[in-house]
Amino acid sequence: MPLGLDGPVDPPRPSPRRPPSRAMTMPSATPSGARALVLFRMYAALAFSFAWVPVMYTAFTLERGFSPSQYAEFWGAYYIAMVLTEVPWGRVADRWGQRRLLVLGPLWLAGCFLVLSRASDAGTMLLAMAATGAGHAMISGADSAYLYELLLENGRGDDALLQESRAHRWRLFGVSIADLGGGIIAATLGTTAAFDASVLIMLLAAGCAYALPALRRPAAAAQPSLAGVVTALRMPGVTWVLAWYAVVFVLLRMGFQLYQPTLISEEVHDLVRHGGMFALLNLIAGLSAFMVTPVFRRLGERGTATLVLLLIFLSFAGVVPLVGRALGLGLLGVQLALFALQQTSFGFLQPVGRTALNQRIPSSNRTSVLSAQSMLGRLAVAIVLLGGRWDDAFESGLDTTYTALAGVALVGALLLFVTHRGTRLKRP
Repeated sequence: MPLGLDGPVDPPRPSPRRPPSRAMTMPSATPSGARALVLFRMYAALAFSFAWVPVMYTAFTLERGFSPSQYAEFWGAYYIAMVLTEVPWGRVADRWGQRRLLVLGPLWLAGCFLVLSRASDAGTMLLAMAATGAGHAMISGADSAYLYELLLENGRGDDALLQESRAHRWRLFGVSIADLGGGIIAATLGTTAAFDASVLIMLLAAGCAYALPALRRPAAAAQPSLAGVVTALRMPGVTWVLAWYAVVFVLLRMGFQLYQPTLISEEVHDLVRHGGMFALLNLIAGLSAFMVTPVFRRLGERGTATLVLLLIFLSFAGVVPLVGRALGLGLLGVQLALFALQQTSFGFLQPVGRTALNQRIPSSNRTSVLSAQSMLGRLAVAIVLLGGRWDDAFESGLDTTYTALAGVALVGALLLFVTHRGTRLKRP
């Protein structure tokens, strides 16, 4: 089917009498299709590159005087806003097209970053962080939905895991560069300049999205509906995929929130080093995305999903000082090495979680269901952030926090391993 035609349709199924040939499963991309994939990867590298993130804890607490609990409340507002807007934005994307939200989302975020860079009172910060969450929700499901539909139209539905991994790799490399740049900019020009740099990045992302080909739904396609979303959520294996994604997401997000407090607890206050650490960890995550397809080919869906959670368990358990002493290494060095395990898991989260869900659900409500997946993960993070006592957990209670997260990762790995029923995600 020509790439210029839009429309969520299921990929052609090969005859059961003979295995599909290589040409059937991975046809050559058309020139326009190849260009669209490159543009999408450029968009992925830009749209999630928030250069202020590696210096956010310093900017909000040490410079502006907010407490760690207020800092957690700001991020709680961000995640609550995402939870409330994920599915509504997904419905808009399914009805009006994912590309429009891919353009609007970065423009919205650019405005939010301008406010965040200069806000000094808690009320404005809460509203700005909530607006940032709503803007992020515009693109958190629409991007994967757009990519999958693009592949279907180009006859490359079976190539989804590989292409999602490549896009995720570009995203993480982009974030890595933005983290390093943000740290350097903040150290030389101030943290406000890191927010302003993020505004420029968002404008570039919107330009890439605008250049993507528009996808038009054919007249015969099923129309998006709330009943269709509910039906898709009840399809075999969908609940398991949603649970796995939510557990991994909340563990990785909490680990992410602990990076800067951990550095500060070790008397590392240099913002260039903060940015450099974030950049290195995202680089590791991007490199790990190279391993997604070969690991999945060997372990399958259940084995790969379990491996991700076990890596997270090892990373949190290893951060406890007792383990660091037993290894005879400096605590900070052990922490940084084990943070890298978390980021390796992060390299798997999007490709495996998104593709596993994409291959289980119909096209008509694809963005809505992907948004529901994101919503569940962010709801779990919001509950943890708003329900915890973070003045202690981010400072004197860091060891206890890491131990608790390690326990959740281990229990989650065991439960999800025994409850998995069959492999739906196709081996590459």
